[in-house]
Amino acid sequence: MLKKLVVAVTLIVFFSCKSSDKEVEKKPVQIQFVTPTKSNLPVFDEYVGQTFGKSDVQITSRVEGVVLKVHYKEGDPVRKDQLLYTIDPIEYQAKVDQANGELERAKSELVNAEEDLKRIKPLADINAVSKRDLDEAVAKANAARAKVKAQEAVKAGQQISLSYCNVLAPISGVIGINNALEGDYVSPIGANSILNTISDVSMIRVHFTITENEYLKFAGEKAANGEARKFKLSLILSNGTVYPYFGAINFKDRRIDPTTGSMTIEALFENPDKLLIPGQYVRVRIQTNEIENAITVPQHAVREIQGVFQVFIIDDKNKLQVRIVKTGEKTEGNWVITDGLKGTERIALLGNNFLTINTVVDPIQAKTDSTSVK
Repeated sequence: MLKKLVVAVTLIVFFSCKSSDKEVEKKPVQIQFVTPTKSNLPVFDEYVGQTFGKSDVQITSRVEGVVLKVHYKEGDPVRKDQLLYTIDPIEYQAKVDQANGELERAKSELVNAEEDLKRIKPLADINAVSKRDLDEAVAKANAARAKVKAQEAVKAGQQISLSYCNVLAPISGVIGINNALEGDYVSPIGANSILNTISDVSMIRVHFTITENEYLKFAGEKAANGEARKFKLSLILSNGTVYPYFGAINFKDRRIDPTTGSMTIEALFENPDKLLIPGQYVRVRIQTNEIENAITVPQHAVREIQGVFQVFIIDDKNKLQVRIVKTGEKTEGNWVITDGLKGTERIALLGNNFLTINTVVDPIQAKTDSTSVK
């Protein structure tokens, strides 16, 4: 009797467990979904660019000698004509003094020649001296004047060389790392000629490249409309932040680079906060189009199988159904859907859940509708 009772209890527990397992299996899986919204969607193209100063001017030594003094601090702003370096001027001062002496001698010779001409000319008028003597006196006076002018030019040249011993800032801007310290020997030729670089960062130039096909597209638009389209450019910095000031295209190169098949474009950006500096890599964003009543869904909600794009739809019976769609542009983590959706469907975000068609799910509205256009 006891054995029969144990068997009966065991059977009851077994079937109750099986029944419980079936109930657990039938419980729908919770799946988040989003609902696409229709809106006018700007379409952007992005290009990798590099920043340059409005002017990036190299400071070069125009004379040779030892640097006696550096008059600035690296990385500081400098103003135009500010004294930056003093190069040993002794050699050049000596040349100026020598040229000055030669000039004084030439002036003395000119005085003598002019006095001789003054004496000979009256005598020539009364035929007391020959015409040849007069011509020689005139020639000597002219030669003395020419020599004075030549010596004046030599002195001026030596004075210019002497002035180059004081190296001045050619523009206002921010100065970089010094290439010549006090005691270094510099010269106007070779690697020792470049002392530093000054960048005017009041505005920033950004160089980026477009493909030949993109150039032909923009050129075709210009031909059709009679004028080039004016693009509003924005910058995305390396940390992902958007630069707060817009820019405009300044110029394009004269040709397509045959080695890369691309054309260089330069854009100008205001830089009042001095946030941008030369040498940064940025992304240049240009709005090239706008799609009216665009339908977008998150990229991770779209699956691609052998070139066919599909999404999972939750129907009115909370069952999963597959919908084949056509995709357009990618924008801010979303796909633009050009065909296959009306914009009212519930798009399932399956994530890592591998569910099949007609699977009953428990739909939950996603907290953030990532399909909304920012």
